[in-house]
Amino acid sequence: MLLRVALWGPLLLAGLLAGGYIYLHDPFARDGTELLQVPLSEVDPSLTQVGDLKYLGGLDIPRMGQNIGGLSGLRWDAESGRLLAITDDARWVWITPEEAEGRLTGITDIKSGPLLGEGGEPLSGKAKGDSESLTSVIDQGWAVGFERDHRILVYKKLDQEPQRLNVDVVDLLGPLEENMGLEALAISVSTQISCAERQTLPGRPNCMASFDGGELQPLYANPPETVRKLGAIPTDADTLSDGTALILFRSYDPANGNSGAIVSFGPDNARRELLVLAPPLTVDNFEGLAVREEGVGEDRRTFLYIVSDDNFSGSQRTLLMKFELLAKPAN
Repeated sequence: MLLRVALWGPLLLAGLLAGGYIYLHDPFARDGTELLQVPLSEVDPSLTQVGDLKYLGGLDIPRMGQNIGGLSGLRWDAESGRLLAITDDARWVWITPEEAEGRLTGITDIKSGPLLGEGGEPLSGKAKGDSESLTSVIDQGWAVGFERDHRILVYKKLDQEPQRLNVDVVDLLGPLEENMGLEALAISVSTQISCAERQTLPGRPNCMASFDGGELQPLYANPPETVRKLGAIPTDADTLSDGTALILFRSYDPANGNSGAIVSFGPDNARRELLVLAPPLTVDNFEGLAVREEGVGEDRRTFLYIVSDDNFSGSQRTLLMKFELLAKPAN
C-alpha cells in the first residue's frame, strides 16, 4: 500500500492556564499545581548519561487542577517553540517548556482543548475518542491516529473539524485488537512509519515503513532484548532530518514495573539502540516521543523529549524528560 505525503488530502477543555508562569517550588510541597524536577536516577542523582543519550532534565507534571494526564503522543513544533501532545481522551495539549542552558527546568504555559469529530462535535468516550498517535503533515496540519475505531483524522487546525484520511488502518497493519491499534505514526519528506501496539511475530510485523518515499514495507521493529522479554511494544515514533526513524517502546509487568527504550532504524537498515530505561532509573508509562533538531551541519544538535501517560491514575505520573542524542562512536 502506498502512503505518500500527497495522499494526506486537503484538508472538554479550553485554556487550562491563560498565560503566566508555572514555577518550580519546594519539591516536597504539592498542592496540585507543583512541578517537580526529577533526576535520571533517584539512586544516583549525579547520573547524566544513559546509552547514547545525555540527560537534560525532567519534570513530574501534576494535574494542574485541570485533569492534565493521559498524554499519548508528542511532537516538537519548531515554528512556535512548543511541544504538542494528544491525550487518550481526545484532547490536544500545547506545552511551552522553560529551559536554561539547554536544560528543561519548567513550563511557562499549558493550553488544551478537545479534538473534534468529522461533524465538528467534541469527541468523547473511548469508542470514538481514544487518540493515541500524532504526527505533523507537510502543508496539511496534524494527523491523529485513533484506536478502537481504527482511523486517522487530519486537522488543518486543532480546534477545527478534521478530514478522515482515506487509509484503512487494519488493511495497513493487519488485524488489530480494539485497544491495541495505531500507536505510532510519523511522516517526513522521505520517511513514513506506522506501528501497531504489538510485538513482532514471524510473518507478522508490528510496523510498516518507507525510507525513500516509495511503497510501505513491513518493518520488524524489535526493542533491546532486556525489554523485549518483558513484552515491550512500540508507543510512538518520530524522524530525524536524515530520514532515520526513532521508535519509543515501553513495557509493564507487575514483577518488574515499567521499562522503556528508544531504537533508531535507518534508511540503510542500520539499527541503533539509543536508550534503555528501567529501575532504578526514572521510568513510567512512556507513550510520547518528540525530536527537536537545532543548527546545521557540524553544529546540528538533536534533542529528544519523552512523556509518560499516567492513565489518570494516582499510581502513575506524567513525566516529561529531555535528552540530547550523542554522536555515534567511531568504529
